[in-house]
This record gives sequence, structure tokens and C-alpha cells, in this order.
Amino acid sequence: MTSTSATPQAPPNNLIGLGLLATFLALGWALAVLPPGKTPLTFAFVLFGWVLAVMAHEFSHAAVAFLAGDHTVRDKGYLAFDPRRYADLGVSLVIPLVFLALGGIGFPGGAVYLRNDLMRSKLWRTAASLAGPAATYGVLLVLAVVLITLGREGLPNGLFDAIAMLAFLQATALLLNLLPLPGLDGFNALRPYLPEAWEVGLRKIEGLVFVGVFIAFSSIPGFSRFLFGGGAIIAHLAGVPLEAAQAGWDAFRFWT
Repeated sequence: MTSTSATPQAPPNNLIGLGLLATFLALGWALAVLPPGKTPLTFAFVLFGWVLAVMAHEFSHAAVAFLAGDHTVRDKGYLAFDPRRYADLGVSLVIPLVFLALGGIGFPGGAVYLRNDLMRSKLWRTAASLAGPAATYGVLLVLAVVLITLGREGLPNGLFDAIAMLAFLQATALLLNLLPLPGLDGFNALRPYLPEAWEVGLRKIEGLVFVGVFIAFSSIPGFSRFLFGGGAIIAHLAGVPLEAAQAGWDAFRFWT
């Protein structure tokens, strides 16, 4: 997700990202060697994997913006391996966790604040907006390749199912991100070509869109079916076994 304003944050620390990655790998090892079942392990593995995937998404926004001429992303720490640079407590953690707990949907999290006025052209602005979804799709493909290549023999017990669920989340996140709604990447890709007079009004409603998506997801069956169905199609085409993703979802909700 991209935006146009920012608040000061602590200096970036790459060790935080490395710590998250190490924890993610340790949780994967635990899932591989321990008996499968409903434990907090799958929940934690998916959560840490989700944060790492969001980091890849937001880093890609920033990297393309840097190439486009917005060198402020380097000063803001967006090119570092530190998820705090992309974090907003509500958007990055609380809302995605609620979406995950309620229905296994990968709600877009994180935010980078780009200077569109510094980018060389409208096409570059569009590229910076689409770089995040491209990274999300890349993460989905990497996870699918791991599943296909290693199979259940190489990913024993609950690890195969947990990776499948994490991959499914990437598919739903990709679909959500590409919706042409203000504040989402699909709309931001079109934004450079809209009348400038619309900009003030769009900024006012961006925050409300997330509330609207949440309400639609929780109260409009057709919307949730669209997300699940579309995510299932994307994941299936990538090679993710949907029955494994469902098993991963069941294990993820260890409190049920």
C-alpha cells in the first residue's frame, strides 16, 4: 500500500527483520518435527510469514519509487530490512489480524509514503503502485514452488499445510490490493491519470475505504465469496493445493 504523508519513526534496524526471518524459520522447523495438530505454532508461523510478505510488498513500492526519482524513500528507511518503517498499528497489525481470525483473508498491511511529485512520469508512479502487488505475487509463486518441489515428504507434518495457507493469503491479498478503490494499489495505479481536482476529495475518503472493506467482508456474503473464490482461483493457478490451505486454516485457528 502507498500513501503521501508520514510521521517520524525510529531509525531503521536491519536486525529486527533478520530476527523475524530467523523466528519464521525456527517456527517452520518446529512445525516439521513436532506432531501436527491445533497448536499456536501454525498461527505464529503464518503471522511471521505474513509480516515478512508485507515487508517484501512495501520494499518493492519503495525500490521502484527510488528508481523513479523519489530518493526520500532511502532517508525514510524504506529500503531497510525493518518492518517498523512500514508499520501502522491499526492498518498493519490489528486489522489484518482481525481479517485473519475471522475468515483467513490477507488484508493489505503496511504503508510507504511516496513523493509522487519527485517521480519522473505518470508511468513511473503507476509502476511504483503496482510493484507491491507484483512482490506479493512473487511471494505466492515462491511458496507454490516450495510446495510443488518438496511436497509433503519434504515438508512433513503441519508445515506443508501452513505454507499452503500462507500462500493462499498472498492470493487474497493480491486480489484485494488490485481492487480499484482509493487507498489500494489498484486505484493508485490509475490515480496519476485522474483529474488533479479530485485529489483533495480522494484523500478524505481513503481512510474510510478500509472501514468499508471490513464492513463488506463481515456483513455482505457476496463480497467474502468474491475474495475467497478469487483467491482460490489465483492460488490454484499458481499450483497451491487448496485442500492443504484449508487444513492449514483449520490448524491456524487453534482456539476453535
